[in-house]
Amino acid sequence: MAACRALKAVLVDLSGTLHIEDAAVPGAQEALKRLRGASVIIRFVTNTTKESKQDLLERLRKLEFDISEDEIFTSLTAARSLLERKQVRPMLLVDDRALPDFKGIQTSDPNAVVMGLAPEHFHYQILNQAF
Repeated sequence: MAACRALKAVLVDLSGTLHIEDAAVPGAQEALKRLRGASVIIRFVTNTTKESKQDLLERLRKLEFDISEDEIFTSLTAARSLLERKQVRPMLLVDDRALPDFKGIQTSDPNAVVMGLAPEHFHYQILNQAF
């Protein structure tokens, strides 16, 4: 018989789970409060590349979610971590609102490309540079 394991952590997707754009999903704040009452680690994840972690955090706090910045992990967080680990200089094809998440990353003379949802940057001249 398999041993019963205690739940140690929960990953909660943000967009569509806690909020949809600038509106909280009904009941999400209460569900988060109940989850906080359990003895589990909670981390919030998202694959959005449209905004910085700080902008996302401000949006969530305006919607009355009790979340701290160090609990949020985004695709931009993962990209920055990879850039730092590989020590590359990226061309950043990301929305301007996402640029703060790359503050301090060397981007001159790029030898890598980071691409996010940024249709305003997707045109032949920029894409040719990236290639």
